[in-house]
Amino acid sequence: MSTAIAHSYVYTEPSALGRNTRGPELHLATCTGALEHPWFFSGRLREPRLTADLLLALTEVVRTHFWQPRPVLLDPVVTASAAVLRLEGFSGCCGVYARVDLAAEAFDAEILGRGTTNVDFNDPMRTALARLHNEAQVELSVGRGEVRLDHQGDAVVEKKVRLPVRWVKGFSEVQAYQPRLSPRLGLTGAEARRLLRDLPRSAPPKGASWLVPAGGGLRLSQGAAPGAVRVAGLHRLRVLAPLLGRARGLRVWGEDASGASAWQVDLGTARFFLMLSPEVERGFSGEGQVLDALTAGDWEVALPRVRAELNWQAELDPQALARRTGLTPARIEGALAALGARGLAGYDLERGRFFHRELPFDLERIEALQPRLAAARALLAEGGVSPAGDDDYRVRGTDVVHQVRLRPEGDRCTCPWFSKHQGTRGPCKHILAARLARDGED
Repeated sequence: MSTAIAHSYVYTEPSALGRNTRGPELHLATCTGALEHPWFFSGRLREPRLTADLLLALTEVVRTHFWQPRPVLLDPVVTASAAVLRLEGFSGCCGVYARVDLAAEAFDAEILGRGTTNVDFNDPMRTALARLHNEAQVELSVGRGEVRLDHQGDAVVEKKVRLPVRWVKGFSEVQAYQPRLSPRLGLTGAEARRLLRDLPRSAPPKGASWLVPAGGGLRLSQGAAPGAVRVAGLHRLRVLAPLLGRARGLRVWGEDASGASAWQVDLGTARFFLMLSPEVERGFSGEGQVLDALTAGDWEVALPRVRAELNWQAELDPQALARRTGLTPARIEGALAALGARGLAGYDLERGRFFHRELPFDLERIEALQPRLAAARALLAEGGVSPAGDDDYRVRGTDVVHQVRLRPEGDRCTCPWFSKHQGTRGPCKHILAARLARDGED
């Protein structure tokens, strides 16, 4: 049985496609905590069919189990800023992360508010989205301008769920992965459509495959090659297919060390971003990549000063933050990584910048949800860590004392867990304990 956090979503009403005097109006009901008037956005869609297809693709991800069936959470997170409206969520197995970015140019009105919340995506909403067409005059609003919470007024729809811990941790983990990914492939819309069309229709390969540049397109290989992108679970890419008919292009990022990959469909005023975990059976929530940011010590002074500068910006410029705070760019980058680990910042791989958003649940729980970090602090508190030379430590294990070496080129430990994963799943508890001892944590 998976661990979960008790959490209540309170919506002013269900999401729905209604009508006003000008035509159809799309309302995305929000979960806003203590906000009394949860206005986040209002505007007329310039391309209703495109926006509908993007939202349907996002809900297809969050409704799907690509590995083992687990409870799904059908309430994506939406962040509004002056420049972009973002909706993001995870698949039921937490191995696929998806995000829709709608630029201000996609609407005939400016985004009105700034903030982050959940939105309710129900089956009637999906049915309504499927019927939209570009000739319709559709207004999109996130939230309502005025809500009365009383017995005789508007009804309050309270949706109580068990919020999966893997969903909370997944947001932190993908922000740790993304800055390490490097650009690999750029395809035209026609090449992207050909790639999806040529993917195997039968049962996907059990192991990983590689997509290799060849003759202006890509070919599928069962072996690694220079410039190739590793993909485990090719069937996970099929969620992109409905969007490629109007795609201007497809960009792909990858990382050889981990095998994670990211795929972004360019649709002009909108983008659809998809990130795949290194293996189908690996959800982002269990990766442990975020532990490096949580235990690094060079951001602690900068963190409160950088957080004070956050105002739901679509891009957080480290150089501008350094000028305003008087901190070095290196400390700014460390603070942004730590904010991402705590759910206070997302990452836009296209821009190479973090953006501000605050996940709508108790952020104080994020560090407590890391069992390796908790075990490392327990080892340190119990006197299980002792120096053994310059940046070398002896750390007590279950039946043996492990040797830990902290080095700029990469930390190493003699424990079986590190021997198996070689750092690809984040640091082990012994390395974390040694780092905490080195950095002087009490």
